[in-house]
Amino acid sequence: MSSAAELVKRQRRATTFTLAHPEYADKHVGGVNAVEVDGKACDGYTVFTGGRDGTMRSWDLSSGVPRCARTFEGHASWVNDVKRIDSAHLASASSDKSVRLWDTSRGTLRATLYGHTDYVMALARGADDSAHALASGGLNKELFLWDIERGIATNVSPSSMTLYANTYATPLSGSKDSIYALDVSADGNVLVSGGTELALRVWDARTRTKEGKLKGHTDTVRAIVVDASGRKCVTASSDRTIRVWDIGQQRCVQTFAGMHSGSIWALDVDREFSRVYSSGVDRRICVTNLTNRRSTLLCMESAAVLNIKLDDTHRSATSDGDIWTATASRSIKRWPASAPEDVFGADASGGDTAMPTTARHAAVMMGSVSRHPGMWFDVGSPGVMSIGTPRKFDTWGDAAAATPGSIAIGTGALSLAATTPSSASKIEAAASALAPLNEIVGASPVERHAVLRDKRRVMTQNSVGAISIVDVCTGKTIETFDGMKHSSESDFDALLADETINPLSATPSWFTCDSRSGSLAITLAPSSAFSAEAYASELDIANAAADERRNLGLEVIKTLLASWVSKYAPEKTSSVSSSAFAPFPTFLEFDGDYGRVSIDVDALRGTEEEREFLPKWIVDHALGVAPPPESPKLSLELKPMAGTSTPPISNASVSAPKILGVRKIKEYVKEKLDADGKKSANIELECAGVGLDDAYTLAYINAHVWKKGAPIIVEYRDDDDDDSAPRR
Repeated sequence: MSSAAELVKRQRRATTFTLAHPEYADKHVGGVNAVEVDGKACDGYTVFTGGRDGTMRSWDLSSGVPRCARTFEGHASWVNDVKRIDSAHLASASSDKSVRLWDTSRGTLRATLYGHTDYVMALARGADDSAHALASGGLNKELFLWDIERGIATNVSPSSMTLYANTYATPLSGSKDSIYALDVSADGNVLVSGGTELALRVWDARTRTKEGKLKGHTDTVRAIVVDASGRKCVTASSDRTIRVWDIGQQRCVQTFAGMHSGSIWALDVDREFSRVYSSGVDRRICVTNLTNRRSTLLCMESAAVLNIKLDDTHRSATSDGDIWTATASRSIKRWPASAPEDVFGADASGGDTAMPTTARHAAVMMGSVSRHPGMWFDVGSPGVMSIGTPRKFDTWGDAAAATPGSIAIGTGALSLAATTPSSASKIEAAASALAPLNEIVGASPVERHAVLRDKRRVMTQNSVGAISIVDVCTGKTIETFDGMKHSSESDFDALLADETINPLSATPSWFTCDSRSGSLAITLAPSSAFSAEAYASELDIANAAADERRNLGLEVIKTLLASWVSKYAPEKTSSVSSSAFAPFPTFLEFDGDYGRVSIDVDALRGTEEEREFLPKWIVDHALGVAPPPESPKLSLELKPMAGTSTPPISNASVSAPKILGVRKIKEYVKEKLDADGKKSANIELECAGVGLDDAYTLAYINAHVWKKGAPIIVEYRDDDDDDSAPRR
């Protein structure tokens, strides 16, 4: 593409603005993809999460009740991974093709790192202070090492306009397919990557070279944990297995299968690298003992688990601490990592562990109920150095694999004898009855939407079934309904078909919308944004002329950039940038030179640099330097009805605005008849034999009555004509 063509493309980029969810300020909207725990954060014990709403949030746990302490905004798509860099900085990876470095104490952006050409799916950072590089992997086979010390040291203003494309990046070539998982040793020297290639690749981060390949998984690798020394790693895959690898010998030393019935998407390990906590599509959270090769079910999530993080802040002799889960649902949960005796090797015959099983668990959980619903199963391959054969079935209902014992829930309401085979459904039901220690509840995301016929309102339905009607031009919810999401006859569909709520109209489409972020996002494109008009009186504009028309797209653009125009060109604020609608807080999103960009409009300072960075067509219309959009028009031909004495009028063929109403057409005909000396009393109009209601517009007549090519033929008559033909 030539430079001139690239310039034109940049100038005419489609632009999206978001109508934020009412609870957006304090909650994630929709699913959460990543969770990170920092017990040494500068502002206290903190959990960081990355969501599908494009935000990263920090949660203050100091009071025992999670509270959203900060919201980190700037990504223009899902946040897929979050990693702690040090006590004051955090990194995030997003589907907007960027990696961002954040100052967690101030909540500000320190650097935006561009280099990826597709979604960034995973991050890895060594735990030691000596580890200086951050690794990022994503789709399109891309793997980068970033010099984050240079990135953080650079004084970067918190603006998405400051880009560092490849400035601090070293690409690692050799991957054959997309990367979904990464991890590094504590010193940051041994890097392991995995994804849809199936084979894992081992890299030397110091020399930036590929050191080996680990083969064994038969489906996408979704999670990797490398031990501190870099000698071994554990991986999870969509093939429903967990594997332990000797990195130096480049071979699988253990295969664990049977604990999950679906893809395993998340895992973490304890400090000693002896216990693995895993979860995934089946919602089960399991612990597997790498020493005796046995696994058990700890608890059940309410939705597919995308990420887990073992938090050892509250670690004890009988517990690895807590497990934080991020799921496709709208909540983040904290579960106890208190495994039964089989994991910790407790001996009930004496010592401090002599208390009964249920009592010991109660002590761990500071409650009176057993937290462990499952039985122990053999899940590992038999030999220490044997590859083993993954078992492609679920063993939770396998009586032969179970350890003798009982399942205790609550105070003993459910007890399954060891001699009775336990079904997976019973065990999962028992696990589902357990409540998490903490739950950070998010906002219900928009899951369904439809643009109403007036092309100004959008009907939405969220994940709990509530239905709302939102005005795109004002950003306000104007009506709500209690909908039934799963009924046989959807309330959403019924409301959409109700002509009192969604009356017939022929307003042309001038925007598109989606709800991928959980909130409603409206996209304006220069080719269609100016297709619709409305009379000023319909927009409640004071002192407007009766026939004054406003272009909806133009009015929205002026509304979106009103605050920026007031800073950039204060003298134009009252005239050029005055909009029919009141400004509302939002973000502008568009494709930048290196990736998707999200800009907080209220944070803009009104600089020349910003004018050059924002899409030119949007800025020019907001400033009034672009020619005003032409009014969308249709060809109209007016004829007297056959069989009447009503005479023809002059200028009977006209090009009229699409929003021209029947009342205006009648006034035009009457004016022409009066000018020709025919004093008319009451004008009636017909098109294709159908009487035209005053509420119809020319666009509606064209779409629903005329239904032919141009011009639209409308017939008129004066009601006072004695010889007028009867109405058809």
